[in-house]
Amino acid sequence: MAKINVSKDQILHRQGDTVDTLDLLLKGGISVRYGEDFSIQAKSGVLLGAFNPPGSKYDCDCVASEDCTIITYDYRSTDDLIAAVQSTPTIAPAIASAMVAYLNSLYGKLSAAYEDACSLVRTLKSNYSEYRNICATLMVAPQKLESIEILFEPLKPDILYGWQMDMCQAYVDQDELLRKSYYSADGAFCVGTIMLAVRTAPLIMQQIDALAAFVSRTKQDTLDFTREYRTQKAKVDEAVRQDAIGSGSSSLPSIQNAMDTILAFAGIDQATADAFRRNIDAFIKAPDKAEKSDVMIRIRREITAAFYTIYEAAFFKSLETPDIPAEVNMFFLFGFIDENLAGTDNTAELYKHALLWENDPEDKIITAYQWLLKIYRGEAIPSKNEFDQDWTDCVREDLRTNTITKKQADDLLIDTKAMVKFELNNMFKTANKMTFGSFFSFIPAFYKENVSTPLEKCLLTPAVVREAIDKIREIDYSCFYRPALASYVDMKINHFEYNVEVLPYIILMPNMGSRGVMWQEIEGRLKLTPAHMMVSIFHLPDINNTMLNLCGKFRWEMCRRIQGVHYSDIREHSLTAEYINYLQFYKKNGELSDDMKEKVKTSLARCHNSFSEVFVSEYELYIKHESNGMSRLNKIAREILFNYCTFSKKYRDALATNPKFAPLVSRWNTKRAAREHSIGFVQVKFEKAAKPVPEEILQEREYVKL
Repeated sequence: MAKINVSKDQILHRQGDTVDTLDLLLKGGISVRYGEDFSIQAKSGVLLGAFNPPGSKYDCDCVASEDCTIITYDYRSTDDLIAAVQSTPTIAPAIASAMVAYLNSLYGKLSAAYEDACSLVRTLKSNYSEYRNICATLMVAPQKLESIEILFEPLKPDILYGWQMDMCQAYVDQDELLRKSYYSADGAFCVGTIMLAVRTAPLIMQQIDALAAFVSRTKQDTLDFTREYRTQKAKVDEAVRQDAIGSGSSSLPSIQNAMDTILAFAGIDQATADAFRRNIDAFIKAPDKAEKSDVMIRIRREITAAFYTIYEAAFFKSLETPDIPAEVNMFFLFGFIDENLAGTDNTAELYKHALLWENDPEDKIITAYQWLLKIYRGEAIPSKNEFDQDWTDCVREDLRTNTITKKQADDLLIDTKAMVKFELNNMFKTANKMTFGSFFSFIPAFYKENVSTPLEKCLLTPAVVREAIDKIREIDYSCFYRPALASYVDMKINHFEYNVEVLPYIILMPNMGSRGVMWQEIEGRLKLTPAHMMVSIFHLPDINNTMLNLCGKFRWEMCRRIQGVHYSDIREHSLTAEYINYLQFYKKNGELSDDMKEKVKTSLARCHNSFSEVFVSEYELYIKHESNGMSRLNKIAREILFNYCTFSKKYRDALATNPKFAPLVSRWNTKRAAREHSIGFVQVKFEKAAKPVPEEILQEREYVKL
């Protein structure tokens, strides 16, 4: 015998541990968890382990729900149980009372399990009847499903209406009288009561297990029907909603049982679907969704893993389904899963936004679902993974390590389905969490507690994002231009450099978040391919500031890409080289005052000595304030930025009389005039030879006028 203390959330016994002790709970509470199905709260007086034969294995986890004090006894035979009770005669009545109360809780769980099983059958029968009516409405032939027609409610377990349950209930009802007059009269009464509870509990657990097996088997046998029913019902529900909208109803149509529709559409296996439902229900009931307890961390982790499994399955199912249910479309667009999780009002708003969604005419600002579609159709290539490897790199790496054969590698390089899976498991998962903004409290499912701003105000439509990025392009006109080369051998022009604008892909991730992500500046190794940027589809900060930040990051990374290993070599004049040189040696720069040097020092400290972060912060000031003539930067930073991120003609002309910009504008105009003259010279050569002027030359001529 030993006395021990157990802290809250500490695991006393795990499922599978050997039963070799009796644990008398003197103070506190223990949660006895039978897998994911149910749990029972053991209170003071319960003898843990007594309901299992000595030497057997625990079929549950015993976790302290509060700080506990426990006395442990060796448990080798039934005699040890009797001896443990007899050794504590003063508290034996309390033990007997607690054991009966625990047994009564098991009866309650059995009764609930039986009702759940009957309810499942009744629901399936009702849905089958409704399904036939739905098919008549849609004018399609209903499937004849014997698995439903031959389904009957399970027989009620004998032990639920036998003498044992009546006696147990009587013991509970007369507990106070029994403690005073019965248990205390003789210790043998306590032992007899406890032994009755110990021998009855396994019979109840057998019935609970049998009902659980019935429910699992029934769900599995009727899975095809459930999917067919939810699919057809979604069509009718959508038609009703459309009629309500068409009739001019002021109230938005309601959505119910959305999770069932989404899971049925995705075709997820029953075990995954049930576990997902349990975790979503637990998350809904949690008072603090961002709690860092082990339980909440596990729930969030399991929801996240299942969410992406469902998303992948639903995506591939959507490729072969002409009519995607509204609930599934909301899932693809916004991460919507359940109307109770999202909230009724939010659900109606999400439905409205999904219904009215308009795609980007230029097909550059797109939802995550549309992006995956582009990859599947071969219109785009997957993003790089967190190790900066693109799809081709990963396939070649697997080939190099003999993970796959040459034939498999060749097949994978053109397998767009495998590419989609790669994107889902790499960029999609990581960027979804990054744009959300909080790594610790993240789940990809939309939930109402995360909504801090009206959805209407923070929704990023392609038009809203386009407006934000065009504001930047209006000022920093060359932001997305990059150099390209052309040669015209017949005209003896071997090297003509011109500039091409390549707008980025901006992917709207299905969450409500606070960050933008500059994922990559080009695709693969081709410098004339678009960048990949990600933002939340419901974006809490000002999108103008977020896009400005992303453009600054793009500027830096694109220069690094073009310059290669020479990106920091001041002999190779470039944006990054000159900025790094300026920040490294600002203390020795005679053109900076002591006050300015102190400001540079502060900026470096604030940005953790990251040159790129300092550049981005000063780029933001440059575009927002310097473009309007408001001085925010020192002379060196302003000159570098003006040389490489020059304002458009409209802004240059406005700043031409500003003393701080006049010399910069003058030099720029001289440089541009020389460039325009050289282009004109090349153009004249073609005109004299009576040949059409190439598009690249005409394009460059327009570019120098911007």
